Amino acid sequence: MSIIKELEREYIRKHVKSRALYERALRCYPSGVTHDARYAEPFPIYMVRADGTRKWDVDGNEYIDYVMGHGALLFGYNDERLREAINNVLSNIHMGSCTELEIEWAEMIKKLVPNAKDGFVRACACGGEAIEMAVRLARIHTGRDKIVIHEGCYHGKWEEINCGHNGPPYGHCNIRGIPKSVRDNVVIIPYNKPDILKRVFAEGDVACILLQGNAPYTREYMEEIRELTIEYGVVFLLDEVVSGFRYAPGGAQEYYGVIPDITVLGKIVGGGAPIGAICGSKDLLQYYEFRDEYWNRFVRISLGGTWNAQPLCISAGLETLRIIDRERDRIYPRLYEICDRLTESIRKNAEELGLAVTVAGTPPERPMVFIQPRFDPNADPKASYAYYLSMTNEGICLFDKRRFVPCAKHSNEDLKRTDDAVRKSLEILKDGDLVPTVKSTAPP
Repeated sequence: MSIIKELEREYIRKHVKSRALYERALRCYPSGVTHDARYAEPFPIYMVRADGTRKWDVDGNEYIDYVMGHGALLFGYNDERLREAINNVLSNIHMGSCTELEIEWAEMIKKLVPNAKDGFVRACACGGEAIEMAVRLARIHTGRDKIVIHEGCYHGKWEEINCGHNGPPYGHCNIRGIPKSVRDNVVIIPYNKPDILKRVFAEGDVACILLQGNAPYTREYMEEIRELTIEYGVVFLLDEVVSGFRYAPGGAQEYYGVIPDITVLGKIVGGGAPIGAICGSKDLLQYYEFRDEYWNRFVRISLGGTWNAQPLCISAGLETLRIIDRERDRIYPRLYEICDRLTESIRKNAEELGLAVTVAGTPPERPMVFIQPRFDPNADPKASYAYYLSMTNEGICLFDKRRFVPCAKHSNEDLKRTDDAVRKSLEILKDGDLVPTVKSTAPP
């Protein structure tokens, strides 16, 4: 029996109820899932409870979790402070009215996010929706149509910015149903190539460039984007849905010291609840203002949104931002330490085993949002699958089957158990000859 078959056999044995639930799900959803990242072979795991850094599945198995609500939960699951904030508004889930809470929430965003300090904030239902709103603002402000995105970026499901997510070849994979007239307004470029970006800007009609905050760009490239956007009058739009409040209290823009024109937020700003927000200068967000009749009918953006800044959506987010503001000197050193230890675990174990495995993540110079092993291009195509099976069998729940998304509450015990699981999983890859080995460079 091959090593992968053995891993599958153990996986199936440990997750009998999950397998049965998946068979039911196949009758309800295409491929049985509601999010692409949750699809897994031979079947996904179904969870019933989460607390702190742990989750439990329907079969009673316990996991150290590195999904963290797709990155939304900086303080782990069921944080008592966030739970209390949500409980306080349960009787006012949706009043359809203005609340003081929404003002306090926006004030905290303005306090923490550099480009919001002297500007405006606008709430919406999710990060992807905020991207759509931000692009429209850029088009109105510049009078131009084209947008620039980077290869492999993900900015939500909106068809214009979704066409560059999958590839290579980027712009050609998973684009059916997106009209050519829509795709013609999108320019897809590689990361860290300022010469290409300058050439695209010089051709004209570019309204904005979107940069995914947690993408593998260099500091120099981000600085050049800022310079080029000013030179060519292009709106610099930074998607901080993931990087916001994770890279630093003020997100990637604080970490790199480069301030965009518009910031898009999500995830942590809702404390785990569905939320999105855009923030930027008053010149850009003025198009949401009410003024005279002509302006209101022909200039401003008319926009609703059932869940815009509703108490249930922002209560935990507001408390999260308050905690970040109060405890930043404790939260971020610990978060960086956790990420460094996870990164070192993969690197050290791969080196000791002589495996051609490196560590990838964002930001690339010091991963602290996504951390994952990167296998040699000559590795067996089943290596990633074997790694997922082994880590799951060892009680480690990963995001998108390979990535660690840590929180500030992962304990030293969590990290020790995770290191043991990484070691065992890499040993399995070596024993199964699924990843090439490298020659030792140590002196004889």
